[in-house]
Amino acid sequence: MCGANETPKKPTKTPQKRPTRKPSAPPSYVPHCAHYVSYVLTVLDRLVPAGTRCALIGAPLNSNVGDSAIWLGQRALLDALGADVRYACDLMSYDAGQLAACLPDGPIMLTGGGTLGDLWEASQLLREQVLRDFPDRRIVQLPQSVHFTDHANLTRARRVFDAHPDLTLLLRDRHSLHRCRAVFEAPSLLAPDLAFAVPPDALIGGTVAHDVIWLAREDKESAKGPPAGRGTARKERGGPYVFDWTREGEDTDWRRAKEALWRSRARALCRAASGDPPGAVPALLAAYDGLACLQLARGCRLLAAGRVTVTDRLHGHVLALLLGLPHVLLADRYGKARSYWDTWTTHRPPTTAWAWTEAEARQRAGALLAGLRPERRGA
Repeated sequence: MCGANETPKKPTKTPQKRPTRKPSAPPSYVPHCAHYVSYVLTVLDRLVPAGTRCALIGAPLNSNVGDSAIWLGQRALLDALGADVRYACDLMSYDAGQLAACLPDGPIMLTGGGTLGDLWEASQLLREQVLRDFPDRRIVQLPQSVHFTDHANLTRARRVFDAHPDLTLLLRDRHSLHRCRAVFEAPSLLAPDLAFAVPPDALIGGTVAHDVIWLAREDKESAKGPPAGRGTARKERGGPYVFDWTREGEDTDWRRAKEALWRSRARALCRAASGDPPGAVPALLAAYDGLACLQLARGCRLLAAGRVTVTDRLHGHVLALLLGLPHVLLADRYGKARSYWDTWTTHRPPTTAWAWTEAEARQRAGALLAGLRPERRGA
């Protein structure tokens, strides 16, 4: 993935069986975030023993950079644990019959993120469908945040979750953990966001072009919208450069690379539909990994363009931590960012700050900018 080297796998001595996949060397990670990786490896090690053959549901096809970071972190961690991904799909390509053909037995891993609940209906409905389709499999929900706005949706989810005899929920903040333990019967465990396991060589740098950039949500999780109003990226007079990374740019080479990967995905899905689901998996995983790498590199370049970043996106915060960039994390609409901050960022670096309001965010960004070394300030 993204140029990361993989440890060669030794051939098996029994030709009748596919070789058991051994754990790779310990995963590479950003040193100052190593404790997050160690924590999640400890949790997953009990759920995914070495050599486990599994399915991975929910590859991202959207332009949200955070989802791509999670995907690449998941892939790196499963590789480090020696897991063998025998089936993968995105929101549009799930097929229970193909999953069963590729993986007659073994656990099913549901991708992490912030979609457990009813804010993002398509992801939740897929999650519930997988649980209904495979009542005889172990299913592991990788680290998620939880939020339900409609009690009827929560009731439906509880009915599906509680009916499954072997479901484990991993939650990435204490609020979500306590919520799930109060509502669902499935074991619930705390684990950090898997984006912290993104390999360092996937974290691309960029050129500083602005004093302050503002990565502001333009979706239903935004508290008030960008400080300069919703819409395309823009530079305020005397203020920050405002954008949301879900808006892809017009870089021709980048778009050609993305289109080529979409074609690879389409060819792999055609092969699966033509009667060879197992044979399609390597090409499909390569397409998913490539798309995630493209989006992550774009997001890293956007963040690196500012001497200081303000964001209400949780993964703006996570990637800024990984990249060592000064930044301010701002409250979102549903409290997801603050819950994560309270759970994991207690020992944050001094170049990281929290803000409840836009005015407070501007003040803290200004203080961070003033405190930077002259070369970082551009003086």
